[in-house]
Amino acid sequence: MKKRQKRRGKRAGQAGKRALHMQTDNLIFQLILNIGLLVLVANLLSKLKIIQNIIQQERRSFKSQVLLALVFGGIIVLSTYTGIDIGSYSLNTRVIGAMTSGILGGPIVGLYASFIGAVYVYFFSEPQMFAMASAFSTVLFGLLGGGFYPYFQRGKWKYRDLFLLACFAEFCDMIALLRLASPFADALNTVLEIAVPMIVLNSIGILIFISSFNNVFIQQDIESSRQLQQASELTQKCLPLLRHGISKGENMHELASVILSETDWMGVMITDRTAILEWQQEGEEFQPGDLTSIPRVGKNAMQTGSLSTMYNVPRSSSWYEWMKEYSMIAAPFVIKGKSVGCLIVWMKKRWVFRKSELELLQHLVTLGSFQIAMAELEHQEIMRQQAELKALQFQVNPHFLFNALNTISCVCREDAQRARELLVILANYFRYNLDGSAGMVPMGEEINHVKDYLELEKGRFEDKLIVTYDVPRKMDILIPTLILQPVVENAVKYGINREGKRIVNISVKEMEEEFIVRISDKGKGFPAEVADMLEKGDTVGRSIGLSNVYKRMKSTYGEDGRIKISSSGDGSCVELCFKKGR
Repeated sequence: MKKRQKRRGKRAGQAGKRALHMQTDNLIFQLILNIGLLVLVANLLSKLKIIQNIIQQERRSFKSQVLLALVFGGIIVLSTYTGIDIGSYSLNTRVIGAMTSGILGGPIVGLYASFIGAVYVYFFSEPQMFAMASAFSTVLFGLLGGGFYPYFQRGKWKYRDLFLLACFAEFCDMIALLRLASPFADALNTVLEIAVPMIVLNSIGILIFISSFNNVFIQQDIESSRQLQQASELTQKCLPLLRHGISKGENMHELASVILSETDWMGVMITDRTAILEWQQEGEEFQPGDLTSIPRVGKNAMQTGSLSTMYNVPRSSSWYEWMKEYSMIAAPFVIKGKSVGCLIVWMKKRWVFRKSELELLQHLVTLGSFQIAMAELEHQEIMRQQAELKALQFQVNPHFLFNALNTISCVCREDAQRARELLVILANYFRYNLDGSAGMVPMGEEINHVKDYLELEKGRFEDKLIVTYDVPRKMDILIPTLILQPVVENAVKYGINREGKRIVNISVKEMEEEFIVRISDKGKGFPAEVADMLEKGDTVGRSIGLSNVYKRMKSTYGEDGRIKISSSGDGSCVELCFKKGR
């Protein structure tokens, strides 16, 4: 009898174990189903464009944060609602939604979403003895995920890190149940029953849930690559149109056309500080408000020197009807901390401004500002060169003029015809010297001007000035005006040999890609320090002639504008290289 009862007890125990094992398997299966439901929800959310845009944004508006918090708060509520009732507790997956809200949305979104979930857990979850502990741990999950938001956003995390973080969160949940629930014995029994499946399965579940959003980050990388390529192509086409700055004209019309054709924007407006220079739009014709003054968003951008957005306007604004359908972004062109204009674009209204569009506009305007600044520097450089050229043109040596007139006066007594010739030469010399209309002249004209100067000097020095020419008949090249005369004047002034004669030789040699002009004398040569200063373009004494020649050669021909000075006790030679095709 006892043996029979013992066998019955053994069979009953085995049956109980099998029932408990089947119950455990069933609970795990149901928990896996709940995780699968969340994964399905995650896949659906990751396909929504608005969710993709918000997650990709680094700086979210309050509206975007609230929307994301509501979405993840709903996931927490769903996880709690679908919890598996085991009598003393309800197995759930709320840790997945709460932690993910912080990891993907940041601390603010994590706090808002977990607080929404905590309110639901506290008032509607069963049993009530665990309500306070569950609500507390829900908020803790959101804050924990938000705290690790920067770490995960930098892309340094691994799945192992996420798994361990989820295990730690669930472990904290178990501690909260033990500390805040009563009686302690019931809480302990519940924790021992649910700890293993909750920690393991939810930790695996959060990995799968986060993986469902990987498509968002992949698309973000693709969008970033596309944006970089678009920005590169757009700036290549736009920057040349800003080489003369921003001003009303064909360049601004073409600039607006290029921006519209290369982007998804619906309209473009380009302004300076005070007026609209150009505006174009895609689609149907309409008059968007008052086009006689710059929109408020553009004025704000120029006042602050930073990007400005406009989503709506007061009813009193002339733009009110138009702004029902469109949003505007303005970015200023800033030079030396001062706004000189702005670029305004508009697009169909969306829930949020896409970060890629903001960055593209900022990138375009930043590079455009550099181009405008370069154009301004180039203009100032041209003005400086023109001023130096004017200074050179008007730098008429009074002694030269006095000597020339005195020479002609003396010649009048002996040879009236020669005197008339010298007067004509002097008139031609000054006419050429004072004509600032041409920056580049044929080399033949420049050589003739040098000959006029030397002819006047020969009238003064007579047989003590000896000039020889080795010049080809055809010199098909343009060179900077008044580029040779200062060098020749220096040779006449200082090229005195031991016999008191001034011997000057001017030769022009045509090479395959350049013309080389050599102006030599038989004087004492340049002092070494003077030659170094001239080759550096520094002013020597009161004369700006030779240093001006050096600077103008460099500005016209760049590094190809070679000036070579060779000097010895037997004389000096200045060699100038003029590249063809400039």
